[in-house]
Amino acid sequence: MTMTLPPDLAVRSVRDWLPDRAWMAPVAGLAAGGLLARLLFGELQQQASGIGVGELMLVSALVLLVTGLVLRRRAKLPRLAAAAVVPPPRVEPPPVPPLDLDRGVGVIRRADRGFDPARFAGYAAMMFRDVEGARMARDAGRLRDRLTPEMYVELLAFCEGLRTAGRSVRFDDVDVRAETTEAWQDGDRDYVTAYVAGSMLSHTLEDATGHVVEGSRTKSGSVEAFLTFTRPAGLNFWMLSIIQGA
Repeated sequence: MTMTLPPDLAVRSVRDWLPDRAWMAPVAGLAAGGLLARLLFGELQQQASGIGVGELMLVSALVLLVTGLVLRRRAKLPRLAAAAVVPPPRVEPPPVPPLDLDRGVGVIRRADRGFDPARFAGYAAMMFRDVEGARMARDAGRLRDRLTPEMYVELLAFCEGLRTAGRSVRFDDVDVRAETTEAWQDGDRDYVTAYVAGSMLSHTLEDATGHVVEGSRTKSGSVEAFLTFTRPAGLNFWMLSIIQGA
């Protein structure tokens, strides 16, 4: 007696069970292959009249299912291989923000394209020596056109104080270097600060006796100072405005 499954039951059984159980694919493939082999090699030829429509539909469904699984698996391989050779996206480093000095120099160069921080540092070192020379001569007037009014009053008071006290200062072997450290613009004025460092002989004498009351005639002392200059923005002459000890 041959049992024949209704066509809708056979198709529903395959659809409901096999796709949800991946492990059944190999088993289904073996079963389908075995049945096909039996048909092809004649083992079922004698019993062909006994095979029902349901069994044939079940075998056909299994063959289609296994073939679909194999094709889908093969279809994925080229995509996976292609994805493996795609280079990772290039990450650009973030831009380095400009330093405060660079930003300030850029602002000053809008009206003075030739402004050079290195050359300005040389001017700052020269001004340091000139100020010490004016103190030694007790003469602020020689620098009047290179000082702001406030700085000129301060240097003038220093020189007058020496005269009143009957004292003099001496500077020798001045060896200093300068470096521009800050640059900015405030309103309609430019500002630049330079750091001056080095060494020099410095001492204070009593005019009446010539005795050293401060410092040394033979031992050099270290020098550290910040000199700030200003000018009306643009191509104008720089004037010393502040001297600060480090």
